[in-house]
Amino acid sequence: MPKNKEALIRYRVINRCLLDYSYVTKEQLIAACENALDIHPLGSRTIAGDINAMRYDRHLGYNAPIRYDRIKRAYYYEDPGYSIDALPINSDEMESLKFAAAILNQFKNVELFSKYSGNVQKVIDIVNIRRIEKDKEPLDFIDLEKVPFVKGSEYLEELITMIKAQQVVNIRYQSFYSDHSHTHVIHPYLLKEYRNRWYLVGLHDEFKDIRIYGFDRIMSIEKNMEKDYVASGFSPEEFFRHTIGVFATPPVPSKVLLSFNKPEAQYLITQPLHESQEIIEENDERVIIKLNVALTSELINFIWGWGSAVKVLEPEGLVKTIRDGLEKAFQQYKTE
Repeated sequence: MPKNKEALIRYRVINRCLLDYSYVTKEQLIAACENALDIHPLGSRTIAGDINAMRYDRHLGYNAPIRYDRIKRAYYYEDPGYSIDALPINSDEMESLKFAAAILNQFKNVELFSKYSGNVQKVIDIVNIRRIEKDKEPLDFIDLEKVPFVKGSEYLEELITMIKAQQVVNIRYQSFYSDHSHTHVIHPYLLKEYRNRWYLVGLHDEFKDIRIYGFDRIMSIEKNMEKDYVASGFSPEEFFRHTIGVFATPPVPSKVLLSFNKPEAQYLITQPLHESQEIIEENDERVIIKLNVALTSELINFIWGWGSAVKVLEPEGLVKTIRDGLEKAFQQYKTE
């Protein structure tokens, strides 16, 4: 097993020399390792030990096919296609890597990762190349959710840099409900992703409260060099504790009782809607679920989405909101 980082570097230098040249003398390996580590002198016995470890050390797992040609007095790879970078893994590990590569592939065109797309592609290529010969097909029977490009994602990297630097930012923003954009001075605290959309959470300089801005409605951003950054001790966990979705207003939670048809309730039993979710009653027909959450638009839209499979029992204000919305929807389909 490698004793230190220097040994790992030497292994990679030796591997690179054996890949770049057909035959490599011990003197050449010593010189290459000395240059890489800036260590002089490096003993011949050290290189011999490294080669032996690359060949036989079961903890390293390289099993490197390094051979010595007595006539040329040089080392070479018996298998010219071998490399310690070629991931010596078993079939189970390969299946896991194939699945991970498929997930990575979904993010290649996301703006933040575009500069790293070459590295992502390298991982994918290595996994594809190293598939065992009898398995030449990708995992076509797995259909991953596609990650779309959403307007505004080009600001992600810049905002990450600003938050890390505690930099106040001017945001020109146009909401869905306005015909005009407005500039807001924000002390940025958090970038939050929800349903493939990104949101900026920060302190509004004028109104002195936490506000949330969707990236897809940001028109432009720039540094504000006149304001001093205010670090308010913002806690994402506390701010979103009672929230379903991304909008945390109103922040005060309410006890919500939802009665679901038994079959549909299984979805929420296996994948809870919120950490506060609790089953308080269950029979052959219905399951009553209790939540302690803020009455946000995301919660309301969620309930509407279940249609007749759910009935709101409490609170009364939420019952009225859901009922009024369903009645308006019904009126749109009512035959004149």
